Parts: sequence; C-alpha cells; structure tokens
Amino acid sequence: MVLAKREPISPSNFHGVLMKNSRKKNSDDSVYFKLKTAIRKKYIKQGSQLVEAALAQQLGVSRTPVRSAIKRLEADGLVNIIPNRGAFVITPTQQEIEETFLVRAQLEKMACRLAATSVDRRQRKELEDLIELEAEIFTTNSLDDYYQLNDTLHLKIAECAGNSILCAYIKQLLEKTRIYQILFDPFYRLEYSPTLEHKAIVDAIAAGDADKAAQALEEHIGSSIKGLQSAGQLPDDYLAV
Repeated sequence: MVLAKREPISPSNFHGVLMKNSRKKNSDDSVYFKLKTAIRKKYIKQGSQLVEAALAQQLGVSRTPVRSAIKRLEADGLVNIIPNRGAFVITPTQQEIEETFLVRAQLEKMACRLAATSVDRRQRKELEDLIELEAEIFTTNSLDDYYQLNDTLHLKIAECAGNSILCAYIKQLLEKTRIYQILFDPFYRLEYSPTLEHKAIVDAIAAGDADKAAQALEEHIGSSIKGLQSAGQLPDDYLAV
C-alpha cells in the first residue's frame, strides 16, 4: 500500500495553515449556531428534516460544515439522525415535557432539603456567587451561557445535598430539560428572569430552612413549566427552513 505523501509544514506556510484551520473552525461554529438559533426561534419547525444540500445552499457554504453542525445538534439532543432517512429536529410532546419537569422537581426538592441541613460557608459563597453571575449573564441575552450557568447552579445545589446518586439523576434531568428550553425558548419570548426565584432558593438553603427551600424550588419549576407552555403556543404558519 502506497501512502499519500504529506507536505511538511514549514515556518513560511505555518501561518497560512493556522489561518485555514481557523477559518474552517469559524465556519463550522457559525453554521452550528445559525442552525441552533433557527431551531430555537422556530424558523426550523420541530420534526423538520435537515437536508444538507438545501441548508448549504441557503447558508452559502459547502455541505461539510452543515454535516458537522448536524452532528453537534445530535449530540445536543436537538436532532435525531435516522439511518437511511436523514436528520430530523426532535418533537417532544407537551405531556413528556411536563412529566420530565415534575420528576425533576421532586428530586430537586429532596436535594434542597438535604442541602439546607448540611451546606457549609464555602458552599453558600459559591451559590451566592453563581446568583450574581447569573444576573450579569441574563442581561447580555447570551442564552447558551445562561443555560450553562443555570445548570451549574442547580447542579451545585444537588452537590451540596451530599448524595451522589441523587446528584447524578438530577444532572441527567437537567440535560433533558435544557433541550426543551432551547426548543421552546421561553426567555426569548417572555419578560421572565428566574434569577429572583433562584435567589429565594439559595437564601432559604443558606438560612437552613429546608421547607422554605423546597417550596421555593417547587414554585420555580412551576414557573418554568408555565413559561414553556406559553412559549410553545405558536401559529401554524410560523417560518420553516
């Protein structure tokens, strides 16, 4: 077998190689974020098939970054790739979404109660710092950063509970519900900031009030469900790519 000869990278063309790789990365990221935003804003309907050739033509790129973006969206849980059929945006039912949030609420209430009885000074400071950071991120309208911070805060509360099994299950449900939030994008459509609700949970935990922390968490999850329900009320003729 004859291997293809690879041209060595010399100092003179090293910068060119870096620039080419940088452009490729920027192109891949750009297509990924454009498609993710289109799904979030309902320009691409749930259940729609993502056709590489059509998307590449509309975005003015080759099929390679589109294919890469679809793979990343599959890893995010937003797209299902079905062999011999293609890639499709997921279509969760309202019942599935609500049931997932309700199960998450019960586990997180348990975590709040446990955290309120065992949280130490360092952990309280970490929770309070996350609340401050959340408020800053929310004002920038950077949803990807916000979702990551939101998950970090909820997971930190679960870690404060000191139960690794409980923490693992909550992490799985956070990943699941994040997908629903991206699909229905309640923060894009509603005048709603969960920071005050998060602060109420953290304040109750810091005060060692298990009942109040659990109640604040339940109210917060209830607001999340209502937000998703309102954001999901869309006309039948919304745009699709």
